Amino acid sequence: MKKMLMDIINSFRVSGSETGAIEVIKEQLKDVDCKIEEDCLKNLIVKIGSGKEKIMFTANMDEVGLMVTYIEDNGFLRVENIGEVECSEAVGAFVEFANGTRGRVIAAKEKPNFSDLFIDIMVENKEEATKLVTEGDICKFNYPSLNKKGRIQASGLNNALGCVALLKAIKELENPSKECYFVFSSQGELEGRGGRAAAFSIRPDECVVVSTHGAGDFIGGEGKIELGKGPVLRIKDKNLIASQELREEIEKAAEKDNVSLQLNVGTETSEGGPIHKEVGGIKTAVLAVPLRYKKSLVSMASASDVEDVATIIKALC
Repeated sequence: MKKMLMDIINSFRVSGSETGAIEVIKEQLKDVDCKIEEDCLKNLIVKIGSGKEKIMFTANMDEVGLMVTYIEDNGFLRVENIGEVECSEAVGAFVEFANGTRGRVIAAKEKPNFSDLFIDIMVENKEEATKLVTEGDICKFNYPSLNKKGRIQASGLNNALGCVALLKAIKELENPSKECYFVFSSQGELEGRGGRAAAFSIRPDECVVVSTHGAGDFIGGEGKIELGKGPVLRIKDKNLIASQELREEIEKAAEKDNVSLQLNVGTETSEGGPIHKEVGGIKTAVLAVPLRYKKSLVSMASASDVEDVATIIKALC
């Protein structure tokens, strides 16, 4: 599972440019007996099994990043954010473009807005810069990862963790009784656009959004969610009230396989909001991996929580 996760984390998958993640996921599924389809929004949809009921599991592949909006005469790159990025978090960060060009985000003043940020790619002028980067190019944040005692700290864990949980479930799934769809969705960081389009196309009876949820088990943290204590089942968040029927199914599946759940009522958002309103309404719930420092560009998670999510997914099939 560790290699699978690192391959996704290291792939280029900023919102709207998820090709790197798609290639990694396809490689992981090459020996699995399943039907794989890639739609026009670059969602990767995997179908396994048949039955009277359709169930959809979705996790977004993409991560936040920056886009070049203008190249100064001195070669510095003006940028804007893609997805929810805190300006203070971006300052000082190292970034990498799809072609391997690297640089560092710098602020033009002490308390900057995104209009005050620029990337220094170590060139002397615009002519040199345009040989490496053009306006509209996208870059990802580039940080080293740390692994220790079943925990990982890295950038882009939201929502590489959800993708790994889906892949693990797919690989271990045996004789499903339902028609199961596993959606590796695009543009999840941009209001869940990919997951919503996939739900409209699939028209499932139920949908489980596999996401991440901020843990509060650190100095200054808020809430009772902890790493290593099991997946988070959201009862209600900012844009979704979980389907009572699906919630009960998830709780029964967890109990059957001795998986602990952490219940939460909070204010986070997910793809569940737009998905549950599609095609006349879809029974939807969010099952999430606890994520410490979720609002930071570098966060931390426990491998056991990812494994528990995969266990519940298999039980629901």
